[in-house]
Amino acid sequence: MTSAQIIYLIAVAIYLVFFLLFSRFFIWKHYADRVYWRPRPRLSLPGLVRLAAERGATLPFISVMVPARNEADVIEKTIEHMAALEYPADRFEMVVVTDQKELLEREEQRKAVVGGALGFFVGGVIARGGREELIQSLVTAAVARLGLRCWVRADARYSQLVPEDPRRDLSWDRLESLVAEIADDLVTAKGRLSLEKLFRRLRRALPGRDDGHIERVFPNYLGLALPVAATVFGLSWRHGERYTEQLLARAAYAHHRVTRQILKTLVQGLSELMAAEIETLLARGQMRKFLGEVFDSRFPTTQQLVKASADRLAAAPGRPRLVHLDVPYDFDGRVGGECLGRSIPSTKGRALNFALTYLGEATEICGFYDAESRPDPKVLLYVAYRCLTEPTRPRIFQGPVFQVRNFYEMGPFCKIAALYQAIAHDWYLPSLLRKLPFIGGTNLYIERSLLMQIGGYDDSCLTEDLELGTRAYLRAGVWPEYLPYSSSEQTPATLKAFYRQRLRWGYGHLQVMDRIRAHEQAPAAQAHLIWRRLFVKGNVEWVLYQAATFVPPAVIVLYWLGAVDPKILPGEVRLGLHLFSLIYFFFTFYAYYRYGPYLDHTARPAGRAGQLRTLAQLFLLPLATFFFPVPYSSALVLKHLNRGPLDWVKTPRTKE
Repeated sequence: MTSAQIIYLIAVAIYLVFFLLFSRFFIWKHYADRVYWRPRPRLSLPGLVRLAAERGATLPFISVMVPARNEADVIEKTIEHMAALEYPADRFEMVVVTDQKELLEREEQRKAVVGGALGFFVGGVIARGGREELIQSLVTAAVARLGLRCWVRADARYSQLVPEDPRRDLSWDRLESLVAEIADDLVTAKGRLSLEKLFRRLRRALPGRDDGHIERVFPNYLGLALPVAATVFGLSWRHGERYTEQLLARAAYAHHRVTRQILKTLVQGLSELMAAEIETLLARGQMRKFLGEVFDSRFPTTQQLVKASADRLAAAPGRPRLVHLDVPYDFDGRVGGECLGRSIPSTKGRALNFALTYLGEATEICGFYDAESRPDPKVLLYVAYRCLTEPTRPRIFQGPVFQVRNFYEMGPFCKIAALYQAIAHDWYLPSLLRKLPFIGGTNLYIERSLLMQIGGYDDSCLTEDLELGTRAYLRAGVWPEYLPYSSSEQTPATLKAFYRQRLRWGYGHLQVMDRIRAHEQAPAAQAHLIWRRLFVKGNVEWVLYQAATFVPPAVIVLYWLGAVDPKILPGEVRLGLHLFSLIYFFFTFYAYYRYGPYLDHTARPAGRAGQLRTLAQLFLLPLATFFFPVPYSSALVLKHLNRGPLDWVKTPRTKE
């Protein structure tokens, strides 16, 4: 046997070992289905009330807590979803925790952006200063408001150019916002028309309408947005007319009812009226005030949206209470802490510790979700059911999180990572919880008394959730229980954001190991056991999986160099090994269809070509597999160099 044949056999052995490791998914699935998913009780609110009455107990009061700093893009829909959870409205509340720093930063931002937009209208150029995108959006929104005002005033002249009145579909505020969003997309892309983005905007603005309806009505909204984009182009660049022509040319094919002549008439007429409106505002010195009003409506703070949601819920009978807490900029981050008079870095743990201090005495269970979470409607019923059936046992419930909702707006690598993480939470997490007290920061329920006993969250840890789970076990002897009700959430849409999030998770994992070593109150045997298991699930597996990603390219290079001889195995065996690879692709497509109900389908591509393009991205699985361990192996290297991330950074959201 030659060295080239030995190298090939070693590569085949490694391949088979990792295929067997992959096959564990099906063992995990069998265990999760048998122990948790299939035995779930059939729950209903009347049945649960009867159970509580039979046991002489009341349903536990649950406070669902949502930290939300700079979450204006997602918080309203989250509150609407949480308010619809199946549970008596008088036995649970939503607690949204915002951060005072957002308001302080917004005031500075408001001055800078309004000033930059005013300079644009005076000078026709957006000054550079790190806020160009916000200034551009404010300019577009301001012109959109003027454009709709002009369109209504000249209704007799232009209404016949828009086949159906868009005001029949949307409120005035939503129409203004939608026109601004579409025009902003066009301006940002310098005239390129993205039908997929346009469909996404309209599906979200017109929920419940099918794509046939969307296709019929989108010329109405496009016809109003084009003059706005054309006006901004004309003000922004000397070649505005050329860009306007490109814009018209790209839009003319969009629908047979929108002819080039209709678009041209609407663009020219409304652009002239808008230019006159802008000149009038500038001449009267009213442009700054006008821009400030548009800024406030275009870029609301999380606090403003939460307050508006609280007012709506308070006015509707039978709805749960929404409590809004705003963390002071100088809060020290401890449960029952104090304000220090100086700015303290914001973290998720700090916000939740502040909220724990202000919970009412009635709260028995604390639930935790992220600002874009969509939990199963029956999750509170299940938590209450478990507390009623085993009332003396302190509880931590950790449910699976399917981070796939913004699937259609992710890059291809992030798409594949999101699908496999959903599978892991669905099938693997129940088995993991047999070995580690692992908890995540969302779809999590903990008894309030336990939280107070162990001192709440460690606000300085990058993975405050994992740290809390290990501390709850080491200090109070409480182990998490799997919660067989899922929550859908988002995965970072870009590779950079994905890497930063996973790097924080990896480095935080190593931080927790350091804290366990320094934990003086924990029994030594228990602390060592948890530390050893964290070491295996972290350091050992990260190095193993990262090293495995180098095997296929190394074998390919050696084969090109003639250092690998596959002929040691019969051709039929080699063919079978190649066919094994297809299993990974079939499994990936299976995951895509399995978690399809959790995707935000308003963002799906328009047409079959777009759908096929999405599916084609899943064939990048081999490249994505190489990247998956990189953030975690990077965390190991940075930890060794003592140069890891020290600050807690919020994961960016996709607007919904």
